[in-house]
Amino acid sequence: MFLLQQASEQVHQPFFFDGWYDVRRTVTLSIVGFTALIIMLRVSGKRTLSKLNVFDFVFVVACGSVFAATIIEKDVTLIEGIFALATLVGIQIVLAEAAARWDFADRIINGHPTLLFSHGQFIPRALKRERITEGEVRAAIREKGITRVEDVDAVVLENDGSLSVSWESKLPGETSLIDARVPDGERRKGRTR
Repeated sequence: MFLLQQASEQVHQPFFFDGWYDVRRTVTLSIVGFTALIIMLRVSGKRTLSKLNVFDFVFVVACGSVFAATIIEKDVTLIEGIFALATLVGIQIVLAEAAARWDFADRIINGHPTLLFSHGQFIPRALKRERITEGEVRAAIREKGITRVEDVDAVVLENDGSLSVSWESKLPGETSLIDARVPDGERRKGRTR
């Protein structure tokens, strides 16, 4: 008997419209929650809105999930949602500050760029580890308007997943590739030429 009563209650639940209260609640929470999120992101700084590395990606997905739950879920109040968003923004600020201050924290949080191509040579071990094909590296080179791979000094897989292409400078100076990992796990040293 109980199961029949439960089944009949489920059948009678509205499918398209359940009254204006839920619509007003959703609209109000969307406006207030969106405004609160914008304010929190502005307070947290430009780092929050930069290109996404793994750390930033997790932050954005978590914020989106909390924001959606606040708007849609009837069990989550606006205050709970705002505090959850504030907590995520706070964690993001603390971790970004730690990464900016300490090199070991930066390595843990952001990782290192990976050298995929150097002085006309693909680095198979790095390509395999990062699951990047030679074709993707060539496409990044073409995207920079370079037709000869021999003219390229290096291609680096950055922390945000983008491929950076650099060509060898004719002038002496410090290389921008100093923090890119080479196949044997060491960093590239010093100056060009």
